[in-house]
Amino acid sequence: MLGRKSASPPPRHGAVGVAAAALSVLLVGCAPSAVATFQDQQRASETRAKPTGVPAAATASVDQQADAQQNPLGVAILDRATGEVAYGRLAQQPMYSASLSKVIVAVELLERHRVTPQDRFALRRALGPSDDQAMNALWDRYGGSSLITAAADRMKLQQTRPPDEPGRWGDTVTSARDMAAVYQYLLAQMPAADRDFVLDALHAAPSRAADGVNQKFGLMAVDAQAVKSGWMCCQKGKVWVHSAGVVDSERRYVVALLTAQSSSVGYGKAVEDINEVSRTAVTRLR
Repeated sequence: MLGRKSASPPPRHGAVGVAAAALSVLLVGCAPSAVATFQDQQRASETRAKPTGVPAAATASVDQQADAQQNPLGVAILDRATGEVAYGRLAQQPMYSASLSKVIVAVELLERHRVTPQDRFALRRALGPSDDQAMNALWDRYGGSSLITAAADRMKLQQTRPPDEPGRWGDTVTSARDMAAVYQYLLAQMPAADRDFVLDALHAAPSRAADGVNQKFGLMAVDAQAVKSGWMCCQKGKVWVHSAGVVDSERRYVVALLTAQSSSVGYGKAVEDINEVSRTAVTRLR
């Protein structure tokens, strides 16, 4: 059902009430130290607006809500107009990427400037309907794990690494911090035609994925602009439900939300939880 990214289909129901995961000692979204910039990914001539503190405030609200849900959630929010990026407490927590790896691979392949019309068709399928067979074809054709290694080097990703089993692209490891960096690279560094190709494919994603799963959850459920959803169960006894992308038509805000709840919580509850935090994040940004 989920191609190579999952050992089994996601459960539809599960018991509520997983104990909160031990939180790593990471950046707190509202603390001054949690606000940084992607200066190495910005054009030197780009004009900056004055910092507003909005990303940090939104991230703090998301962290607070995730705590109330007992939901181990990584969040990173970027304001491209000011260069501010706020990291939640688990923003740098390594997590399985599920289908978020499709965005990483798309950026890497397009940056190599060697994709064929057939590849572009497969990329649209992988990004929009989240077609696992299309991703399988691209993964096999262009070196599999080496795509992730090259992308991490190109975009200066910190937690992203290839899967332990080379064929399981859904087991690529990444973080909320790194996914925000991927979208920032896409928006600020790539040629306009390639940038728009990826964003348009994501924006055109249907509610129902190629494998039949409803992928209109998280940021997609609150009408964000160009979002990739990710879902997978039950590697390491967890259900992985992610949502990352551009949330407004002006392409100002990037939000990355990655979750790793116990599989006992159930896929349905995990989706409900990420829907709630997505609504909180977008409301604070609009």
